Amino acid sequence: MELLFASGNKNKAREVRNLLNSHNVKIPSDFGIDKFEVEEDGETLRENAYKKAKALYDLTKTDVFADDTGLFVEALGGRPGVHAHRYAGLNPTDSDNRKKLLSELHGVDDRRASFKTTIAYINKNGETFYFEGVLEGSIGLREVGENNFGYDSIFIPEGSQKSLAEISSDEKNKISHRSRAVEEFRKFLD
Repeated sequence: MELLFASGNKNKAREVRNLLNSHNVKIPSDFGIDKFEVEEDGETLRENAYKKAKALYDLTKTDVFADDTGLFVEALGGRPGVHAHRYAGLNPTDSDNRKKLLSELHGVDDRRASFKTTIAYINKNGETFYFEGVLEGSIGLREVGENNFGYDSIFIPEGSQKSLAEISSDEKNKISHRSRAVEEFRKFLD
């Protein structure tokens, strides 16, 4: 089955392709759609995922899915939450976002956090379905690890001593919030 993933993020696309390896996952540029961007101004992960999927579905009328991920930190009342990607401003680097979060947690003992991913899938008939994945953990005291993407170098999964950036991609794909959401999606497709 061919699926169109509403994302231009090559790191995310590679991760999702690995997780959905039994399906032919394409991205907008594979359909000749360059610079596919949707303003993620929803208040929830579900709203943002749907908004991206719907924008691409309207252009292609094919099976489309999109995801949105947030990092929810207990001591910060759930921030950065749905705004994790642009937490430190309009066009921050991943490093900018991590530094801001670590700064806000300086001296805070309660560092519990969770990564959450929501997938919105719109089939050719225009029906929408949602799938979710959660990874519980905590925010470390400093950045650690080489396999860095987003907040991986400061997020320590529950039951682990290592950050997500310290484990292999294969290990991460077995436990991550995105892999859990994609697994639910894959079960639905199969």
